[in-house]
Amino acid sequence: MAVSYASRSFLGASLLGVLVALGTVVPAAAQDQAENVAAARSLGIQGVQLAEAGNCKEAIEKLSRAESLYHAPTILGRLGECQVNVGQIVLGSENLNRVVREQLPANAPKAFKDAQERARKALDTALPRIGHLTVSVQVEPKNTPVTVTVSGAAVPAALLGVERPTDPGTHEVLATADGYLPAKTSVDLAEGGRQSVTLTLNPDPNAPKPATETPATAPVGPEPVTPPPAAAKTGGGNKTLAFVLLGVGGAGIVTGGITGAMAINKKSGLDCPDKRCSGNDADNLDSAKTFALVSTIGFGAGIVAAGIGTVLLITSSDSSEKHASTLTEKKRVSLTPYVGVGNAGVTGSFW
Repeated sequence: MAVSYASRSFLGASLLGVLVALGTVVPAAAQDQAENVAAARSLGIQGVQLAEAGNCKEAIEKLSRAESLYHAPTILGRLGECQVNVGQIVLGSENLNRVVREQLPANAPKAFKDAQERARKALDTALPRIGHLTVSVQVEPKNTPVTVTVSGAAVPAALLGVERPTDPGTHEVLATADGYLPAKTSVDLAEGGRQSVTLTLNPDPNAPKPATETPATAPVGPEPVTPPPAAAKTGGGNKTLAFVLLGVGGAGIVTGGITGAMAINKKSGLDCPDKRCSGNDADNLDSAKTFALVSTIGFGAGIVAAGIGTVLLITSSDSSEKHASTLTEKKRVSLTPYVGVGNAGVTGSFW
């Protein structure tokens, strides 16, 4: 009954196209998409009915839902026609173009082929109605990031300064950028017309300055202390070496004094007429000679080390104080080792 009724009117024919087109694909997707296909069929029929009645505004909502559930040229073509009719010529033309360029299989339903031919005719009528708007922005520096919108829709940076397909009608063009006053204008674009607008962005005097432009604040408090010159570091190293040498020298002198005293003690108890010793006296004499040798070496090394350490200590003190005052006297040092019975050491004086 539905097919017989459809053949008696243009509206019925349109609805039949939707039913046949969707009905053809149901068997292949009956298991997992049957509900979506059925819903798309129902919404498509409602959309076509509204479109045939001249109510494209509501038809767009139904047809868009149907197309999102299941694609069919019969639905997308009618959606594109309605979008063109309400002034969405760019969007509607793109949908019509999709239908026209779609590669239909050889066994495609006749309704699909009829929908494709219908979309081709609708597209030929719609394309000349599209307007072209060129938006340019002047700002310094030229690489400043800007945001441009046409009737609230963002315009990609790649489309600035070139023609952009735009629906005819009145459009508000707005350009903004951080640190600049916004610039806007209104454009009345005729069907198939071409128009250019240029917006100039001027710096906002009330915009906060970038952190890099904030003048440096003078430091509050005492002036920073100037680090000592590299020469002072050398003096510090010399002082350390001087103290080490003085310690080594003192140890050598003390060792020399002790071993010297021990050599004297060993030698003083010997009974060796004509410097000839025998028995324990011979052993003690050898020990005395050994202690005497160690004493001599200890004294010699200790005095040399102490002397060098003292010189380094004096010279390093001189170099670290040159920036404050000039020495008027030449420092001198005198060291005198001494050895007593059971003790040894070193005495000295500075002048």
